[in-house]
Amino acid sequence: MTAADEGAGRHGSGRRRANRARGGSHRGGLRRGGSGAGGRRTWLRVRALLAGGLVLGFGAAATVAAWNDSEFASGTVTASTFGIEGSVNGGTYAEHATSGEAATLAFSPALPALSPGDAGFMQFSVRTTAASTTGGTVGMQTPVVGGSSTLADALRYAVRVIPAGSACDAALFSNASAPVIVGNETALTAAVAANSRPLDAAAANEVSYCVRISMLTTAPTTVQGQTTTMTWQFLATSL
Repeated sequence: MTAADEGAGRHGSGRRRANRARGGSHRGGLRRGGSGAGGRRTWLRVRALLAGGLVLGFGAAATVAAWNDSEFASGTVTASTFGIEGSVNGGTYAEHATSGEAATLAFSPALPALSPGDAGFMQFSVRTTAASTTGGTVGMQTPVVGGSSTLADALRYAVRVIPAGSACDAALFSNASAPVIVGNETALTAAVAANSRPLDAAAANEVSYCVRISMLTTAPTTVQGQTTTMTWQFLATSL
């Protein structure tokens, strides 16, 4: 090998070492982020991604570690039961739910027919049924009048609630303690004012009404032998 060739080889080896040194310095700069703005931005992005990964990792660990438990509650609703029944003159109670099934009132004491100036008394009592689980109120309604209108015009009536210890008779209509439902000498066609009496559940009490029917002393002779009917509704409402 000539001296010139040996010098060229040494010169080439030096250049390769210098290049490797420069390449290593450049790579180190990228790793440290110290070789310019581009390197710093890359490093910041990497740090941000690593931080986000750490946060997500802790969140996932907390969810996995949570315990779950539950409580349940249920309720049952039962509807109340309400019904009423009636009794004529203190007799057996029964249900008369429609006008077609209306209880037949009768004068007590018995009075087969009215003459001018006569008066008769009829009692009707109302209570809840034994199966009723709630109480309520009851009110007497305006009667529906049928039959002879001429006879109806010659009749008058009155209604009282019978207090405990009293009877359905003439004395009741001058008894100040007897609640007035219909005043004395009222025409059959007159509207009955709103009225309400309490009813307890399970047939615990009764409301007894006394009805007095009378014929005017001025009734015309043309009403002889005629008949008229009065049908009252006793409307009850539960509490």
